[in-house]
Amino acid sequence: MFDHSCCSFKVALVWATLCAIPSLTMAKDWPQWRGEDRDGVWHVSNVLEDWPEGELPVRWRLATELGYAGPAVADGKVYLFEYEKKAGTITNNAGGRDELEGIERLRCLDAATGEELWLHEYPRTYLLSYPGGPRCTPTVD
Repeated sequence: MFDHSCCSFKVALVWATLCAIPSLTMAKDWPQWRGEDRDGVWHVSNVLEDWPEGELPVRWRLATELGYAGPAVADGKVYLFEYEKKAGTITNNAGGRDELEGIERLRCLDAATGEELWLHEYPRTYLLSYPGGPRCTPTVD
């Protein structure tokens, strides 16, 4: 069985690491799937070309649940969609459907500290061939 929870954790860890880089530029927000213009292009200048030796310091980390959704970043906040499985078994079976019971939630975090500012959650039954969590990036308007 594939552990889908590590995927969300890795996404959150990447974003937390990116937040730890000293601000050399005024970066635009990434408020939806593929960025501000939905073209997958980050429109900034003065991008760091030489990285420091060794590991970058981690500013904050966050344990997350299941999900394929990328985070959205806007106005100093990070929005993350996830699914907490309460019952059922996830299988690697593209032709079948796994039934899960759980909680789907949207979290809003402070981008600088990782502190949870608010969350909205609700019970959600999954009957899908890809039941590892939400697949949509939140859109910030």
